[in-house]
Amino acid sequence: MTSQEHDNAGSDAAFDRIMEMIGNDGPFQRRYNIIFNVIAVLFFAMCVVNVLLVLAVPDHRCSIPATANGTHNETQYARWEQSIYPMEFNSRGDYVPSSCRMYNISYDNLDEQWTVPSNDTATVPCQYGYEYDRTYYDRTPITEQDWVCDRELYGTNVFAIVRVSEVCGTFILGQLGDRIGRLPVYLFSIVTAAVGRVFAIFSTDNYWLFAVLAFIGSFSTNTSFQSPLIIAMEISKDENRAALSLWQLVGWTAGVCLAPLILWWMRDWSWFMIVTSLPCLLFYCFPRYAIESPRWLVSQGRYGACLVQLRKIATVNGKPFVMGEDQLRLLVPRPEREKTYGIASLFSGWHMSKLTCLLLLSWICNTIPTFTLFLLSLQMGGNPFLNNFWQGAVELPAYLLGQLCCDRLGRRFTNSGAFLAATIACLPVVLLIHRPGTELYVTMLAIVVKFFVCITYFALYLQSVELYPTSLRQTGTSFGIIVSNVFGAVGPYIVYLGTSRDLRLPFVAMGLIMFVGAVSAIFLPETLHQKLPETMDEGRQFGRDQRFWSIPKRPASTTATARTIETELHELQKLHKPSS
Repeated sequence: MTSQEHDNAGSDAAFDRIMEMIGNDGPFQRRYNIIFNVIAVLFFAMCVVNVLLVLAVPDHRCSIPATANGTHNETQYARWEQSIYPMEFNSRGDYVPSSCRMYNISYDNLDEQWTVPSNDTATVPCQYGYEYDRTYYDRTPITEQDWVCDRELYGTNVFAIVRVSEVCGTFILGQLGDRIGRLPVYLFSIVTAAVGRVFAIFSTDNYWLFAVLAFIGSFSTNTSFQSPLIIAMEISKDENRAALSLWQLVGWTAGVCLAPLILWWMRDWSWFMIVTSLPCLLFYCFPRYAIESPRWLVSQGRYGACLVQLRKIATVNGKPFVMGEDQLRLLVPRPEREKTYGIASLFSGWHMSKLTCLLLLSWICNTIPTFTLFLLSLQMGGNPFLNNFWQGAVELPAYLLGQLCCDRLGRRFTNSGAFLAATIACLPVVLLIHRPGTELYVTMLAIVVKFFVCITYFALYLQSVELYPTSLRQTGTSFGIIVSNVFGAVGPYIVYLGTSRDLRLPFVAMGLIMFVGAVSAIFLPETLHQKLPETMDEGRQFGRDQRFWSIPKRPASTTATARTIETELHELQKLHKPSS
């Protein structure tokens, strides 16, 4: 071990010991986790998905003067239907009346001239507006502005714009999180999410303004989850890393499940957007617990600010802490500042470049199916809110199983195995989706696919946080999400291809993508029971000596005995002395 590596290891161990002194698994960590990684994430999750839910396209058909004026009854309408709408095959292969075209005939005296037009009768796009199925929705941007038929790509484009926004926000804010701190980025994320979503309510008559506000509201989507999780991991003991990620995903699942039920109950998209967006601002109201990561502050040489945060943690945990700035500087000297170049540093050296590329490929293969399945749940037929609820509800057992497998089998085998299982689950969907009476089975199989995709997300997120060194942790995690969201923007168009052409196509595409994910994930190094890399050198060496088929083993546990503050400081001072 070189002198610099020894100094870095001594500083890391010294800071870990300080965290043990003030409590790295105490009331502060538990309360921080509940406030910012469960409750706050619940509201952020609703804010993330609310714009996607209100852009679901309800069943619709052309309106005619009699139906628009309400001068008809159901008996008349059933008799007229064949003379109004040409028949066509939908994306499920069913022969149904057209949703977007009507016969080019006179509709003024339809009751008198009721006949079934021949195949040669000309058809035209809807001339008198549209009728919408109001079973589940009273008012949405789609029904207010008629974003259907020749304008049905309007909603699809907004989905893609949301993805592009997440890419831009993650690119900018992810790097800022490692440069100016996790906390300022988190507080900025709160404002942009709430403001973008609420102001979008007043802009539907201007499509491009609505799209811009959707962009603003989604700009900080990923950092609103990353920042508090990274802070929690950096103030908690290593054994709790998987559990912390699980708690955040519990909050996410609760939000994703609640959002469609709230819209189902309210039926009006304007109030729904307000109720699911404004509460995000409440999380400015916890200054005692909204801390900056003390480990990050030390890495930046900001010892005074670090001590302020350490004292907050010690006070809540009921631990005495009398260390001064000079003592902290002596025990945890700032390592020689490594030159980092943001995202470019993720490709410094062959080994780190290989890890980054494998992580990027895994992120892409996870994100495209995740977004595609979410949008498909709104178009699968039946109650769209319950479809979306079950798609969300399956996440919690998936994350629980993900944590169990990640802590027993390791992150690598869990990630690759879940990708492979999701690929296999797509096959029966492709075979069944065109058969009459199989809608329930197809919906259940889609939920099974979502189940395994969620397991891959759990394992992949852990791997991304654990593989990169401290100075690049948020940058690296953000970059993976950036690249995956660039490719994830094709998800809405995969869904559009399925709903406008053939519903089998999205599942064929997802199956192929997830098979690639299974192959890429198996070549990532195992991170279970491994010390998090702190420096660039450690990051470049991480996993080089691991055997491919090895199962990670828990290190031998040590029993901590009670020590006084003076004894702890004495041991820390000895720990930091350079080896002879």
